[in-house]
Amino acid sequence: MNKRAEVSNSAKTWTSLWAVYLIWGSTYFAIAYVIESMPPLLAMGIRFLIAGLLLAAIISLRQGIGELKIPKAELKSSLVMGFLLLGFGIGTVSVSQEYVPSGIVALIIAALPLWIAIFRTISGERLAKVSWLGLMIGFAGVALLLKPGSITPVSEISNFKLFLFMLMVLLGNIGWALGTFLAPRFPLPKNTLVFTAYEMLAGGISLTVAGFIKGESIGDFLDATSWSWLWFVYLIIFGSIAAYTAYLWLVANAPVSLTATYAYVNPIIAVALGALFLNEKITSSYAIGGLIILIGVVLVVSVERARKEPTN
Repeated sequence: MNKRAEVSNSAKTWTSLWAVYLIWGSTYFAIAYVIESMPPLLAMGIRFLIAGLLLAAIISLRQGIGELKIPKAELKSSLVMGFLLLGFGIGTVSVSQEYVPSGIVALIIAALPLWIAIFRTISGERLAKVSWLGLMIGFAGVALLLKPGSITPVSEISNFKLFLFMLMVLLGNIGWALGTFLAPRFPLPKNTLVFTAYEMLAGGISLTVAGFIKGESIGDFLDATSWSWLWFVYLIIFGSIAAYTAYLWLVANAPVSLTATYAYVNPIIAVALGALFLNEKITSSYAIGGLIILIGVVLVVSVERARKEPTN
Protein backbone atom coordinates (compact mmCIF):
# COMPACT_ATOMS: atom_id res chain seq x y z
CA MET A 1 0.00 0.00 0.00
CA ASN A 2 1.49 3.38 -1.00
CA LYS A 3 1.73 6.32 1.37
CA ARG A 4 -1.24 8.17 -0.13
CA ALA A 5 -3.44 5.08 0.14
CA GLU A 6 -2.37 4.56 3.76
CA VAL A 7 -3.28 8.17 4.62
CA SER A 8 -6.65 7.79 2.86
CA ASN A 9 -7.40 4.52 4.66
CA SER A 10 -6.41 6.03 8.01
CA ALA A 11 -8.71 9.01 7.41
CA LYS A 12 -11.62 6.69 6.54
CA THR A 13 -10.94 4.59 9.62
CA TRP A 14 -10.99 7.51 12.04
CA THR A 15 -13.95 9.17 10.30
CA SER A 16 -15.93 5.93 10.57
CA LEU A 17 -14.83 5.34 14.15
CA TRP A 18 -15.86 8.79 15.31
CA ALA A 19 -19.15 8.44 13.44
CA VAL A 20 -19.84 5.28 15.46
CA TYR A 21 -18.67 6.93 18.70
CA LEU A 22 -20.75 10.08 18.35
CA ILE A 23 -23.85 8.77 16.59
CA TRP A 24 -24.37 5.58 18.58
CA GLY A 25 -23.34 7.40 21.74
CA SER A 26 -26.05 10.00 21.07
CA THR A 27 -28.89 7.59 20.27
CA TYR A 28 -30.00 7.37 23.93
CA PHE A 29 -30.02 11.16 24.08
CA ALA A 30 -32.05 11.26 20.83
CA ILE A 31 -34.54 8.66 22.09
CA ALA A 32 -35.12 10.78 25.21
CA TYR A 33 -36.17 13.71 23.02
CA VAL A 34 -38.27 11.54 20.69
CA ILE A 35 -40.37 10.03 23.49
CA GLU A 36 -41.01 13.45 25.04
CA SER A 37 -44.03 13.72 22.74
CA MET A 38 -44.14 10.43 20.79
CA PRO A 39 -45.41 7.08 22.10
CA PRO A 40 -42.18 5.09 22.65
CA LEU A 41 -42.97 1.72 21.09
CA LEU A 42 -44.68 3.14 18.00
CA ALA A 43 -41.90 5.69 17.52
CA MET A 44 -39.18 3.03 17.58
CA GLY A 45 -41.27 0.63 15.49
CA ILE A 46 -41.93 3.17 12.75
CA ARG A 47 -38.29 4.28 12.95
CA PHE A 48 -37.04 0.79 12.13
CA LEU A 49 -39.71 0.17 9.49
CA ILE A 50 -38.67 3.31 7.60
CA ALA A 51 -34.95 2.61 8.10
CA GLY A 52 -35.37 -0.98 6.89
CA LEU A 53 -37.27 0.12 3.78
CA LEU A 54 -34.69 2.82 3.02
CA LEU A 55 -31.84 0.35 3.43
CA ALA A 56 -33.61 -2.16 1.17
CA ALA A 57 -34.08 0.60 -1.45
CA ILE A 58 -30.36 1.52 -1.26
CA ILE A 59 -29.36 -2.13 -1.70
CA SER A 60 -31.72 -2.50 -4.67
CA LEU A 61 -30.35 0.62 -6.38
CA ARG A 62 -26.71 -0.35 -5.83
CA GLN A 63 -26.78 -4.12 -6.30
CA GLY A 64 -30.14 -4.87 -7.87
CA ILE A 65 -33.35 -6.06 -6.26
CA GLY A 66 -32.21 -9.66 -6.66
CA GLU A 67 -29.74 -9.09 -3.80
CA LEU A 68 -32.70 -9.04 -1.41
CA LYS A 69 -33.80 -12.53 -2.47
CA ILE A 70 -32.35 -14.89 0.11
CA PRO A 71 -33.09 -18.50 1.14
CA LYS A 72 -36.01 -19.02 3.52
CA ALA A 73 -33.71 -20.26 6.29
CA GLU A 74 -31.66 -17.03 6.13
CA LEU A 75 -34.80 -14.90 6.03
CA LYS A 76 -36.25 -16.70 9.04
CA SER A 77 -33.03 -16.23 11.03
CA SER A 78 -32.87 -12.54 10.11
CA LEU A 79 -36.45 -12.02 11.27
CA VAL A 80 -35.86 -13.87 14.56
CA MET A 81 -32.78 -11.72 15.22
CA GLY A 82 -34.83 -8.61 14.49
CA PHE A 83 -37.56 -9.60 16.93
CA LEU A 84 -35.02 -10.46 19.65
CA LEU A 85 -32.43 -7.70 19.25
CA LEU A 86 -34.47 -4.72 18.11
CA GLY A 87 -37.98 -5.70 19.16
CA PHE A 88 -37.12 -6.80 22.70
CA GLY A 89 -33.82 -4.92 23.16
CA ILE A 90 -34.84 -1.49 21.89
CA GLY A 91 -38.44 -1.89 23.06
CA THR A 92 -37.36 -2.16 26.69
CA VAL A 93 -35.02 0.84 26.25
CA SER A 94 -37.66 3.10 24.72
CA VAL A 95 -40.28 2.35 27.39
CA SER A 96 -37.80 2.62 30.27
CA GLN A 97 -36.30 5.94 29.17
CA GLU A 98 -39.49 7.69 30.18
CA TYR A 99 -38.19 7.27 33.75
CA VAL A 100 -34.56 6.05 33.62
CA PRO A 101 -31.85 8.62 32.72
CA SER A 102 -30.39 8.06 29.24
CA GLY A 103 -26.86 7.81 30.63
CA ILE A 104 -27.87 5.02 33.02
CA VAL A 105 -29.54 3.14 30.17
CA ALA A 106 -26.33 3.45 28.12
CA LEU A 107 -24.21 2.14 31.00
CA ILE A 108 -26.49 -0.87 31.54
CA ILE A 109 -26.33 -1.58 27.79
CA ALA A 110 -22.53 -1.22 27.95
CA ALA A 111 -22.48 -4.46 29.94
CA LEU A 112 -23.38 -6.37 26.74
CA PRO A 113 -19.90 -7.98 26.37
CA LEU A 114 -20.22 -9.30 29.92
CA TRP A 115 -23.43 -11.17 29.15
CA ILE A 116 -21.99 -12.53 25.90
CA ALA A 117 -19.05 -13.86 27.92
CA ILE A 118 -21.51 -15.58 30.28
CA PHE A 119 -23.28 -17.27 27.34
CA ARG A 120 -19.91 -18.38 25.98
CA THR A 121 -19.15 -19.96 29.35
CA ILE A 122 -22.52 -21.74 29.43
CA SER A 123 -21.81 -23.14 25.95
CA GLY A 124 -18.60 -24.73 27.23
CA GLU A 125 -15.94 -22.17 26.33
CA ARG A 126 -13.22 -21.48 28.88
CA LEU A 127 -12.72 -17.83 29.77
CA ALA A 128 -9.36 -16.35 30.62
CA LYS A 129 -8.75 -15.30 34.22
CA VAL A 130 -8.76 -11.65 33.16
CA SER A 131 -12.22 -12.12 31.62
CA TRP A 132 -13.53 -13.58 34.90
CA LEU A 133 -12.09 -10.61 36.74
CA GLY A 134 -13.76 -8.26 34.26
CA LEU A 135 -17.09 -10.06 34.73
CA MET A 136 -16.98 -9.74 38.51
CA ILE A 137 -16.00 -6.08 38.35
CA GLY A 138 -18.56 -5.22 35.67
CA PHE A 139 -21.47 -6.93 37.38
CA ALA A 140 -20.56 -5.24 40.66
CA GLY A 141 -20.99 -1.92 38.82
CA VAL A 142 -24.36 -3.01 37.42
CA ALA A 143 -25.51 -4.00 40.92
CA LEU A 144 -24.49 -0.60 42.26
CA LEU A 145 -26.55 1.18 39.59
CA LEU A 146 -29.57 -1.03 40.24
CA LYS A 147 -29.48 -0.48 44.01
CA PRO A 148 -32.67 1.40 45.02
CA GLY A 149 -31.99 5.06 45.74
CA SER A 150 -28.78 5.18 43.69
CA ILE A 151 -30.29 7.02 40.73
CA THR A 152 -32.43 10.16 40.35
CA PRO A 153 -35.29 9.34 37.91
CA VAL A 154 -36.21 11.49 34.91
CA SER A 155 -39.77 11.97 36.17
CA GLU A 156 -41.41 11.38 39.55
CA ILE A 157 -41.54 7.68 40.32
CA SER A 158 -40.92 5.45 43.32
CA ASN A 159 -37.50 3.85 43.82
CA PHE A 160 -39.06 0.41 43.43
CA LYS A 161 -40.66 1.25 40.06
CA LEU A 162 -37.43 2.87 38.89
CA PHE A 163 -35.62 -0.36 39.80
CA LEU A 164 -38.16 -2.34 37.76
CA PHE A 165 -37.61 -0.14 34.70
CA MET A 166 -33.83 -0.45 35.02
CA LEU A 167 -34.29 -4.20 35.38
CA MET A 168 -36.33 -4.09 32.17
CA VAL A 169 -33.37 -2.49 30.36
CA LEU A 170 -31.11 -5.18 31.83
CA LEU A 171 -33.39 -7.97 30.58
CA GLY A 172 -33.53 -6.37 27.14
CA ASN A 173 -29.73 -6.23 27.13
CA ILE A 174 -29.52 -9.91 28.05
CA GLY A 175 -31.88 -10.65 25.12
CA TRP A 176 -29.64 -8.60 22.82
CA ALA A 177 -26.56 -10.48 24.11
CA LEU A 178 -28.28 -13.83 23.54
CA GLY A 179 -29.16 -12.85 19.97
CA THR A 180 -25.59 -11.67 19.32
CA PHE A 181 -24.18 -14.89 20.77
CA LEU A 182 -26.53 -17.13 18.75
CA ALA A 183 -26.26 -15.22 15.45
CA PRO A 184 -23.16 -17.06 14.13
CA ARG A 185 -24.93 -20.37 14.79
CA PHE A 186 -27.82 -19.52 12.45
CA PRO A 187 -27.83 -19.27 8.65
CA LEU A 188 -27.66 -15.52 7.92
CA PRO A 189 -27.26 -13.59 4.65
CA LYS A 190 -23.63 -13.10 3.59
CA ASN A 191 -24.46 -9.49 2.75
CA THR A 192 -24.64 -7.87 6.19
CA LEU A 193 -26.63 -4.90 4.86
CA VAL A 194 -29.32 -7.29 3.59
CA PHE A 195 -29.39 -8.95 7.01
CA THR A 196 -29.68 -5.53 8.67
CA ALA A 197 -32.56 -4.48 6.38
CA TYR A 198 -34.61 -7.57 7.24
CA GLU A 199 -33.63 -7.30 10.91
CA MET A 200 -34.86 -3.69 11.05
CA LEU A 201 -38.13 -4.57 9.29
CA ALA A 202 -38.77 -7.41 11.76
CA GLY A 203 -37.92 -5.20 14.72
CA GLY A 204 -40.11 -2.43 13.32
CA ILE A 205 -43.10 -4.74 12.90
CA SER A 206 -42.78 -6.24 16.38
CA LEU A 207 -42.39 -2.84 18.06
CA THR A 208 -45.31 -1.35 16.14
CA VAL A 209 -47.58 -4.27 17.03
CA ALA A 210 -46.45 -4.03 20.67
CA GLY A 211 -47.25 -0.31 20.62
CA PHE A 212 -50.81 -0.92 19.42
CA ILE A 213 -51.30 -3.67 22.01
CA LYS A 214 -50.07 -1.27 24.71
CA GLY A 215 -52.70 1.25 23.57
CA GLU A 216 -50.47 3.73 21.72
CA SER A 217 -52.04 5.51 18.77
CA ILE A 218 -50.89 6.80 15.40
CA GLY A 219 -52.65 10.05 16.21
CA ASP A 220 -50.39 10.66 19.21
CA PHE A 221 -47.37 9.77 17.10
CA LEU A 222 -48.29 12.23 14.33
CA ASP A 223 -49.16 14.95 16.85
CA ALA A 224 -45.58 15.12 18.17
CA THR A 225 -43.56 18.31 18.51
CA SER A 226 -41.17 19.46 15.78
CA TRP A 227 -38.26 18.82 18.17
CA SER A 228 -39.26 15.16 18.59
CA TRP A 229 -39.65 14.87 14.80
CA LEU A 230 -36.15 16.27 14.28
CA TRP A 231 -34.59 13.64 16.52
CA PHE A 232 -36.83 10.92 15.06
CA VAL A 233 -35.40 11.67 11.60
CA TYR A 234 -31.91 11.74 13.13
CA LEU A 235 -32.40 8.22 14.51
CA ILE A 236 -33.52 6.92 11.11
CA ILE A 237 -30.82 8.48 8.93
CA PHE A 238 -27.87 8.58 11.28
CA GLY A 239 -28.60 6.14 14.10
CA SER A 240 -30.01 3.32 11.97
CA ILE A 241 -28.23 3.71 8.61
CA ALA A 242 -25.13 5.95 8.65
CA ALA A 243 -23.58 4.68 11.88
CA TYR A 244 -24.26 1.04 11.07
CA THR A 245 -22.72 1.44 7.61
CA ALA A 246 -19.64 3.01 9.22
CA TYR A 247 -19.48 0.16 11.74
CA LEU A 248 -19.63 -2.49 9.01
CA TRP A 249 -16.82 -0.70 7.15
CA LEU A 250 -14.72 -0.78 10.32
CA VAL A 251 -15.39 -4.49 10.86
CA ALA A 252 -14.15 -5.20 7.34
CA ASN A 253 -11.22 -2.78 7.20
CA ALA A 254 -10.00 -1.76 10.68
CA PRO A 255 -8.23 -3.70 13.46
CA VAL A 256 -10.57 -5.42 15.89
CA SER A 257 -8.75 -3.73 18.76
CA LEU A 258 -9.70 -0.31 17.41
CA THR A 259 -13.27 -1.12 16.39
CA ALA A 260 -14.02 -2.69 19.79
CA THR A 261 -13.36 0.60 21.59
CA TYR A 262 -16.90 1.77 20.74
CA ALA A 263 -18.16 -0.55 23.51
CA TYR A 264 -16.80 1.74 26.21
CA VAL A 265 -16.61 5.10 24.42
CA ASN A 266 -20.33 5.21 23.51
CA PRO A 267 -21.62 5.15 27.12
CA ILE A 268 -19.21 7.93 28.11
CA ILE A 269 -20.66 10.11 25.35
CA ALA A 270 -24.21 9.15 26.36
CA VAL A 271 -23.58 10.07 30.00
CA ALA A 272 -22.00 13.41 29.02
CA LEU A 273 -24.89 14.35 26.71
CA GLY A 274 -27.48 13.39 29.32
CA ALA A 275 -25.78 15.51 31.98
CA LEU A 276 -25.18 18.53 29.71
CA PHE A 277 -28.46 18.72 27.82
CA LEU A 278 -31.03 16.62 29.71
CA ASN A 279 -30.07 17.80 33.21
CA GLU A 280 -29.54 14.23 34.38
CA LYS A 281 -28.05 14.23 37.85
CA ILE A 282 -24.84 12.26 38.23
CA THR A 283 -24.93 10.92 41.79
CA SER A 284 -21.90 9.28 43.40
CA SER A 285 -23.43 5.82 42.86
CA TYR A 286 -24.09 6.74 39.21
CA ALA A 287 -20.47 7.84 38.65
CA ILE A 288 -18.81 5.02 40.60
CA GLY A 289 -21.12 2.30 39.24
CA GLY A 290 -20.64 3.52 35.68
CA LEU A 291 -16.86 3.63 36.05
CA ILE A 292 -16.80 0.12 37.52
CA ILE A 293 -18.89 -1.24 34.61
CA LEU A 294 -16.57 0.35 32.06
CA ILE A 295 -13.49 -1.09 33.77
CA GLY A 296 -15.07 -4.55 33.65
CA VAL A 297 -16.03 -4.15 29.99
CA VAL A 298 -12.54 -2.94 29.06
CA LEU A 299 -11.01 -6.05 30.66
CA VAL A 300 -13.40 -8.48 28.92
CA VAL A 301 -13.25 -6.75 25.53
CA SER A 302 -9.46 -6.48 25.63
CA VAL A 303 -9.14 -10.25 26.01
CA GLU A 304 -11.73 -10.95 23.32
CA ARG A 305 -10.19 -8.59 20.80
CA ALA A 306 -6.73 -10.08 21.47
CA ARG A 307 -8.14 -13.46 20.42
CA LYS A 308 -9.60 -12.06 17.20
CA GLU A 309 -6.73 -9.76 16.24
CA PRO A 310 -5.02 -11.17 13.14
CA THR A 311 -1.32 -11.89 13.38
CA ASN A 312 1.12 -10.93 10.64
